[in-house]
Amino acid sequence: MMGKLKSALLTMSILATLGACSNDTASNTTELASQGLYTGAFSPDAQLAVVGSLNHGASLWRLQDNERLYNWTHAAGEFTELVATGFSPDGTHAVTTDPRSLVLWNTASGKSAGFWATPGAVMDVAVLNDNRRVLVGLEDHSAVLFNAVTGAYEQTFLHEGPVSTVAVDSRNRFALTGSDDNSAVLWQLSDGSPVFKLMHDNPVRFVSLSADGSRAFTISQADQVAIWDTATGQQIHQVHQGRTHAASSGAFSPDGRFLTIGYVNRKVAVFDVTSGAQLRTWSTPTRHPLRATGAAILEVVFDARSNSVLAMTGDGRLLQFNLS
Repeated sequence: MMGKLKSALLTMSILATLGACSNDTASNTTELASQGLYTGAFSPDAQLAVVGSLNHGASLWRLQDNERLYNWTHAAGEFTELVATGFSPDGTHAVTTDPRSLVLWNTASGKSAGFWATPGAVMDVAVLNDNRRVLVGLEDHSAVLFNAVTGAYEQTFLHEGPVSTVAVDSRNRFALTGSDDNSAVLWQLSDGSPVFKLMHDNPVRFVSLSADGSRAFTISQADQVAIWDTATGQQIHQVHQGRTHAASSGAFSPDGRFLTIGYVNRKVAVFDVTSGAQLRTWSTPTRHPLRATGAAILEVVFDARSNSVLAMTGDGRLLQFNLS
């Protein structure tokens, strides 16, 4: 995980932009896939990315020099069409899933720790910081905590609709699940008990937790984009409301003081979690200006190394937005 010094430097850099909102474009663009991405994820320290491309399956990238390190597949001789992927908090392991199988990978060696069939169609996945357990959101109205070493299913978290999005904090305290039943539920990982149900007016499409688990972020379909206090279950800020703000992804800074949000219209913004103020905003043109292409922001992350926000787009690009 990111050290305290790097986190402090990143915090100072973001604070320096307060009151200086802009509408800049990306400072750097890298092609991750020629035709586009099904899914992708950044390691929390922004050093690595794993992507599932339309034509080339899964691959692991080192972002410092934009080097593709490994190509991964769930079946020999085939490109795997991924539906979800994620990293452990320390970045040493990544998980890739197709609709019916899951593989945990060592990011240093590129080798698989094993292959498992899932109990239902996978919609999302998150890796705990013990590098053993994986939280899987399923279409069958449940999320399952799966031990990728023993193969055991340790806990099941039930909803009344498909569980399309899941998240865990880096301390293994909480799981957060979002469902088509219009709710996001915060669960105790120690015993699987529900802590709070965060109700929305529409299906919940994205959830995220701050590293310490004190804050939650949720996006519901054409409705709320909100920050929540996990100690009280109360909403701190409704960042957006209504169909004019179609958010698609989000990530807290390592210290939890800031939140970056990605949108379906290729916009990226940074917000102050305490005040709810928007500090910076960036936009980028489509990859092919003369023809329509999907370029929703699939994933975002704060990068202390380059003092920037990184974003992954549906049309296969890695975008870098400078904070200074």
